[in-house]
Amino acid sequence: MTEDQQRLAEVTVTAQKPLVKVEIDKLTYSMEDDPEAQTNSTLDMLRKVPMVTVNGDDEIQLKGSGNYKIYLNGKPSNMLSSNNASDVLKSMPASSVKHIEVITDPGAKYDAEGVGGIINIITTKNALQGYTGNVRAGASALGRYYGGAYLSTKVGNLGVTGNYNYHYQNMPWNDLESFRESYETDGNPRSVLSQNGRNRYRGPFQYGSLEATYEIDFLNLLSLGANIHRGNSKQRSEVGVSGIDLMEEYRYRYDLNTDSRYTYGAMDMNLDYQHSTSKPDELLTVSYRFSHSPSDNDSYIRVDNVENYEGYIQKNINDASTNEHTAQIDYTTSFIENHTVEVGAKYIMRQSKSHTDRFYLDGYVPDEVDFRDANSDFRHTQHIYSAYLGYAIKYKSFGFKTGVRAEGTALNVRFAYAPETNFDKNYYDVVPNGTVSYQINMAQQIRLGYNMRIYRPGIWHLNSYIDQTNPDRVSYGNPLLNLEKSHGINLNYSMFTQKFNLNASASYRFVNNAIVSYTFINTDQNGRTETTFDNMGKNNNVGMFLYARWNPIPLFNIYMNGGIDYTDIDARANNMSNSGFSGRLFAGSQIYLPKDFRVDLNGGFFTPWIELQTKRSTHYFTSFTLNKEFLDKKTNGFAGCTKFILENI
Repeated sequence: MTEDQQRLAEVTVTAQKPLVKVEIDKLTYSMEDDPEAQTNSTLDMLRKVPMVTVNGDDEIQLKGSGNYKIYLNGKPSNMLSSNNASDVLKSMPASSVKHIEVITDPGAKYDAEGVGGIINIITTKNALQGYTGNVRAGASALGRYYGGAYLSTKVGNLGVTGNYNYHYQNMPWNDLESFRESYETDGNPRSVLSQNGRNRYRGPFQYGSLEATYEIDFLNLLSLGANIHRGNSKQRSEVGVSGIDLMEEYRYRYDLNTDSRYTYGAMDMNLDYQHSTSKPDELLTVSYRFSHSPSDNDSYIRVDNVENYEGYIQKNINDASTNEHTAQIDYTTSFIENHTVEVGAKYIMRQSKSHTDRFYLDGYVPDEVDFRDANSDFRHTQHIYSAYLGYAIKYKSFGFKTGVRAEGTALNVRFAYAPETNFDKNYYDVVPNGTVSYQINMAQQIRLGYNMRIYRPGIWHLNSYIDQTNPDRVSYGNPLLNLEKSHGINLNYSMFTQKFNLNASASYRFVNNAIVSYTFINTDQNGRTETTFDNMGKNNNVGMFLYARWNPIPLFNIYMNGGIDYTDIDARANNMSNSGFSGRLFAGSQIYLPKDFRVDLNGGFFTPWIELQTKRSTHYFTSFTLNKEFLDKKTNGFAGCTKFILENI
């Protein structure tokens, strides 16, 4: 017998992990396995996540709804509230995100807030000893400049992850045009109001996060985190206004010049302790979180060059903010194989305040006249207490998850200048949910779920400060708003193979006391247009959503993500209603070229959302990105890109 040795040629095995994974109550999109995440922001990548759409104005929808919650690492974050989310996610590099979960059927463990569901962003953690990081910078032809850095390190039992981004926006002048016709109840025209001018805004905003974890031992983990997003926007507008009162044959005109400053953002701090046991599914978590959200607004208004109108100078100073304290305890265990129980309790104290100082300089006299409305100073306090019980079982190809959450709200509203209007309210809601799934085979699954959700109005809904930046078009909140309740049914089918991914879903949701923004003409205020909120809507929505990805060969793939829905809004108390279809589509492809080049082609098309009184224009956008890996992939090389965007709105 003789020994024979032969050297085999090098063998390369190429396989692509599925980007989407479906579980009994959620869908997960893996950022780590999508190469575009190395050069895009998290907001850009959201366009590719099933059932999530982002239009050309960077407005996010979940299942066609703008009413949802965004979590960060499984916890609510005021920094990612619906009015801040786009700016923050633009600043967050997608390379710092591990995956994004779309929770369309939230279980009892999650807060009942968020009508459309929950988008949960899970950031990366450095599990290995050592460090990793990157720096980035960019600019836009629209006057946007940004830069940032990301660093993650682990030394022994201590892990630290930090991320900082600075953006400065210097938008060019935009043209403004508005035309309004008002009619009497008999259909005869009453007045015409025309406004023409321009505006621009500029200012910085910053986003930063820091998280430290310490493994006390194998079963105990301590985490400390902080997130901050802060922006200051300065806006200037120059508008010429002319009006005709046809009933009284009265004409007027004036020039409106406004300088405004807005402060916005949020700051979150959280402390968590986790204790696990020798049982694989047993976990106890105790958490505390503090959040501060400023919302200040200063404006300087000058009305001059008047004709049959009263000129004046007005200065408004509004100081508004929300502070929130949250304490929570959660416990999960499996007492029998494939049977899981979760239980917990939570308390939130949410304090919102608003104080307004308004000064008039009548006739341009230097003496300031201080003017205060009854709602110029108010305090809004919520005490939210909840407890939940959830149960899940998996039997062969079937999965079942159900639970119930009890939430109580104690509301306290105080007006400093009108104490006779003070009031207190108490709410108590039992929020059920249930989901059943069936795994057809290893690649296919179908599930059906029901959930009830609520929506509590935020400071931007409640703030009764009257924004008179434009004296003929004012806006303000309503401190008397009640929380909104909705009921939803979701049906989902998924199929994921090596080359083809598909997720299709249908949903029906109805709300009987929807918080609706509406506009009316106040004849007691010289016919000015006023916009505010009220619980006056009945909203029914039916939607269908489709995500597909085809990877015929390893070097090429195409994908699409979109949906269509029908909305019926009825506000009979104000004799208003609207209904119709709306749709959205985002599609693209990736082409891998020699020498580590990659081409990304993307485009989106959006029809107007259906709202009670307004209609937006249809718009589309397209983008082309060329990427090149500069360093060895094994060393986490930096990926550079050149990106061109064509947008039509």
